[in-house]
Amino acid sequence: MIIFSKALADQATVWNALRAAEEAGEPVPDDMIRFSGETKPVVMWNITRRCNLACEHCYMDATDSSAEQLRLEEGIRLIDELAELKVPILILTGGEPLISRNFYAYAFHAKAVGLRTVVSTNGTLITPEVARLLKEAEIRYVGVSLDSCRPELHDQFRGVKGAFERALTGLKNAKEAGLKTGLRVTLTRDNWQEVPALLDMALEMGVPRFCLYHLVPTGRGAAIADRDVTPEERRSVIKFLAEAAMELKDEEIEILSTDSPMDGAYLLEMLRDDPEKRERVWQLLKNSGGCSAGLKVSNIDHRGDVHPCHFMPEMVVGNIRERSFRDIWIDNPSPELLALRDMRANLKGACGECEYLELCGGCRQKAKYYTGDLLGEDPTCIVADLKGASD
Repeated sequence: MIIFSKALADQATVWNALRAAEEAGEPVPDDMIRFSGETKPVVMWNITRRCNLACEHCYMDATDSSAEQLRLEEGIRLIDELAELKVPILILTGGEPLISRNFYAYAFHAKAVGLRTVVSTNGTLITPEVARLLKEAEIRYVGVSLDSCRPELHDQFRGVKGAFERALTGLKNAKEAGLKTGLRVTLTRDNWQEVPALLDMALEMGVPRFCLYHLVPTGRGAAIADRDVTPEERRSVIKFLAEAAMELKDEEIEILSTDSPMDGAYLLEMLRDDPEKRERVWQLLKNSGGCSAGLKVSNIDHRGDVHPCHFMPEMVVGNIRERSFRDIWIDNPSPELLALRDMRANLKGACGECEYLELCGGCRQKAKYYTGDLLGEDPTCIVADLKGASD
């Protein structure tokens, strides 16, 4: 996750906020966790595989089936353990999490045990009443996906006619209920030119967070890998977002990207003519850590299988029905987890030789998909070809 608005802002503001939380013995602010020294993972939990849409890029290959998902008592026990471990944030997702009959039980229990919780949703089910309940459950953030300003294109990508209007209505309902909201877009060749218009939409609606997701070839996303953007297109979008973050630094909006740690490396390339700012941004990105699979992020799917990242469903490092999350993640991590945590010492190709190794590392799932090697180079890098051209 590259938070352009924080990385390009006055760095003293970021460090002071982190220091103040540490000195007061309080949790790091939600929007600062990425830059903190926190090593307990943000946990993304797919509480259900069921979904009311059929998105072309779905990493989980969601269906209309609820088979195999954790029972309510198992989910409650998991929440208790995560609260006891003091993980920084729990992300409830799916499938579509609001479809789960256990969603509100989980959300209100997380509130009761003091676990900071956010929701990742397609937005189509957020009625005014749902929004009120989310607010009552003290959900910290509701991220809603919109992949185009054109309803027909969004609906085509999401697989259901009318999805655009329902998502837009859901986003408005969440905002009107007083919830912190975010607009999220998954970048493809079909919509990369719409990013400025989508950012304008977020600004017009008063949505305080704009998040760009990169296409990752896993689940159904593997079937549309050929619709990923070119390096030139990706660079143009990142350049736009970085410049927008600077122009809008006094506005109530946070601009970020995720699933592409090399965005930070490209940001540093953009700052080569400003060495002082480049050094400050470098230090923040180094603290952020680049690809955090198996370290700062964890995924638990609907069956209780634990993965290093939600984009690595084929890598199962344990199951919470059989062992505690603490045992899986902290006390007795698998060889796969240990390898990921030490990956920078073993990366191959351009990633292993890159000057940005300590703050990037590429996307390990993309490396695995395209090269067959988890430690191989990430061929979607937007910096390596630039450096090759300048050598």
